[in-house]
Amino acid sequence: MINEWWAGNAHERFWMEITNRADLGTNLWAPQIDDSGREYWSYSLVKHVRPGDLVLHWSKQAGPAIVAYSHVTGPSGPSQITWQSRGTYGRKRPPSGEEPGWLAPLSGAQMLRSPVTQERLRELEGQIRQIRADMSGSISGPLYFPYALSDRRPLRAAQGYLTKFPYDLISITPELSELWDLARAEPGESTQQLSQSGERRRLPVRSGRQSDVEVRRAIERHAVETVLALYSKVDYRVEDVGDFESWDITASRGAEEIHIEVKGSAGTREGVDLTDGEVRHAEYHQPTHLVVVDCIDWIRTEAGIKCNGGRIRTWSNWAPARSTLIPTAYRYPLPAPGVAT
Repeated sequence: MINEWWAGNAHERFWMEITNRADLGTNLWAPQIDDSGREYWSYSLVKHVRPGDLVLHWSKQAGPAIVAYSHVTGPSGPSQITWQSRGTYGRKRPPSGEEPGWLAPLSGAQMLRSPVTQERLRELEGQIRQIRADMSGSISGPLYFPYALSDRRPLRAAQGYLTKFPYDLISITPELSELWDLARAEPGESTQQLSQSGERRRLPVRSGRQSDVEVRRAIERHAVETVLALYSKVDYRVEDVGDFESWDITASRGAEEIHIEVKGSAGTREGVDLTDGEVRHAEYHQPTHLVVVDCIDWIRTEAGIKCNGGRIRTWSNWAPARSTLIPTAYRYPLPAPGVAT
C-alpha cells in the first residue's frame, strides 16, 4: 500500500527517476515485482503518476546529477518489460526475461540549463535535511524521499528507481527554478518567491479574491502597453485586439502583419500559461510573436495598482510544439443533475 501523502496538493506533482538509461524522457517503466517476488514501493510508484506531473531524471552516468525533466502525458498502466536489476546484487543476475510491468508515457524532455550534480546537492544538504525533518514531523508513513541521508555517508540518490520529489526541494535549488516556476501560482496569488541566492522569501499576503484579480489585470495591462510601445518605436502600426481576438496585439508595417501574444508577470517566468485558442492560433497563423514581460514591479496606491518596468523577451515566428505543453487544468463537462458519472 503506497502512502499517497501528496494527494490533494496541486504543488506536489514532481517525481525523480534514478536510472542509467540513455533514452531519458521516453517513459517510466518498471516491473510489478522485485527479484524476491514481492511488490517494491519504488516500482509501484509508477502507478501513481498522473498526466501533467513532472519527472526529474537523475542520471548515474552524468556526474551523477539531475540532468533533465519531462512531463507525464497519459495515465500509467500495465505493460511487459525485460528488466535488469541495478546495484551490486543486480549486476550478478541476468536480465529477468519478459515479465509484467508498469508503464507511464513521458514527453517534452528538457535538459536543464545547469545540471544539479551530487556535489551541488551536498552543498545544500543542511536545507535538504531540514525539509525531510519537517515532512517527517507532519506526515505519517513513508515519504519516498529522493535522497539518501546518513550520518556515515554523504548525500546520494535514494536506492530505487522512482521516488517522490517534494515541492520544497524545488524551491531551495536555484538550478531547478524553471520547474518551480511551472508549478507557481499566477501573479498576485503567489506567497513565496525564490531569491537570487536560492532562498525562499515570503511575499506580503494580499488577501481577498478581488485584490488578486486587480493585481493580475494591472500586470497584464502593463505588459500589453509595454509591447505596444516597443513595436510602435520601430514603425509598426499597433492595435490592441485582446478583447475580441485570440491574440493580444496586431502589428502591421506595409504588407507585413504580425500577431503578438503577450504574457506579463511580477516574478521571473520560465513557463507561461496558454489557452487552447492561443496555441491553435499560433499554429495556423504566421508570423506570430510571443512577448513575455516579467519582473514587473507593482505597488498599491489610493488610485489603484501601479506597475513599472519589466524584463522583455521576444520569440519570433512562435508556434509551441504540442509535445512541450504541460497540462495544468482540466475542463469537466457537467452531467445532468442527478446523473452519476
